[in-house]
Amino acid sequence: MFSIRFTKKQKDFDKDNAVPSNLISFHDQHIHLEKVSRTFALTIPLLPDNLCDWVSNAYLLCRIADTVEDDPKASSDKKYAWLVEFGNLAASGFGDEIKLLSLHRLGVELVRGGAKESEFLLMQDMVKVVTRTLSYDVKVRQILARGVSILSYGMAQSVKGKSIRSLSDLDGYCYFVAGVVGEVLACLFSLCDEKINRQQLLTLSVSFGEGLQLTNILKDRAEDRQRGVAFLPEGSENLQVADYIAITQGHLDDALRFILMIPPENRGIRQFCLMNIAMATATLKKIAKKPDADGFRLKISRRIVKFLYVMCAISCKSNTLTSLLFRFLSSGVSRNSRDPELLRKNVSWWDKETYCILLTEK
Repeated sequence: MFSIRFTKKQKDFDKDNAVPSNLISFHDQHIHLEKVSRTFALTIPLLPDNLCDWVSNAYLLCRIADTVEDDPKASSDKKYAWLVEFGNLAASGFGDEIKLLSLHRLGVELVRGGAKESEFLLMQDMVKVVTRTLSYDVKVRQILARGVSILSYGMAQSVKGKSIRSLSDLDGYCYFVAGVVGEVLACLFSLCDEKINRQQLLTLSVSFGEGLQLTNILKDRAEDRQRGVAFLPEGSENLQVADYIAITQGHLDDALRFILMIPPENRGIRQFCLMNIAMATATLKKIAKKPDADGFRLKISRRIVKFLYVMCAISCKSNTLTSLLFRFLSSGVSRNSRDPELLRKNVSWWDKETYCILLTEK
């Protein structure tokens, strides 16, 4: 897979910031990232050093919760209990050391027989990952704690067997696994540059996340069907799949608007976001041409990834060039635009009492 190497500055990040040895290193965070997500291992290093660190850490925290949710052998009751307690740990700011150590021990045992090796190794390093979270400034910790608590409570709700019967259900599912990540990114980006309007980014953040998640859902439909899993509302085939493709492209259009709200001087942030939506858009175009193909045939090639990397590096400097590149990549794909503000209002828990997520189970 095409990869991006860390700069010398990034390699020296821990040494320059005098990070204690009892937490995971900047370098080892990236090693885990490469093993559990090649896509984000490719794009996260494009961010400025501090953001690269925070976003890598946030992703690993979310992936720890995801490892428990997806474990094929653990019981639903045990997964539910663990995710609720992990959500509680996050909601309290990750500061309860006794609970952290207990969750680590239980989590390792819970996924020992079912997790992939890369995911199990990450679970083994859970305490070090959280300890690094605790090393950040309070505002960063609050943002990560907020996002991870929402995601964990949402996943706990999911393992109870909540089915997806409507577009509204699909929106809710996508929010808990991706939309809230968009909110985390919006808050972290605005924290780094006061010229970035946090509220404007938050308005588009859920749609941004849903666009990326729906692309993956559409790409992996054949494999999910073989596993007996369906993330699109039941009964959705061919013609209806075309509708979901259009909905997804509408969300990716909102992701472009998200990027254009970030000042061009924040080149690393813009390139990170643009590379993610460019790969999603190129994948969605392949899905639109062959909606019933399996996920392997719908993956974009290394050659295309390299092309997108170069084009995003050039285009991210300018709103005009960024828009032109996106129009080129998405040309020929139908789109169905939705109201991103209404979507966020309907599904977001960012400004609500997060524990109440569990009380909404049906």
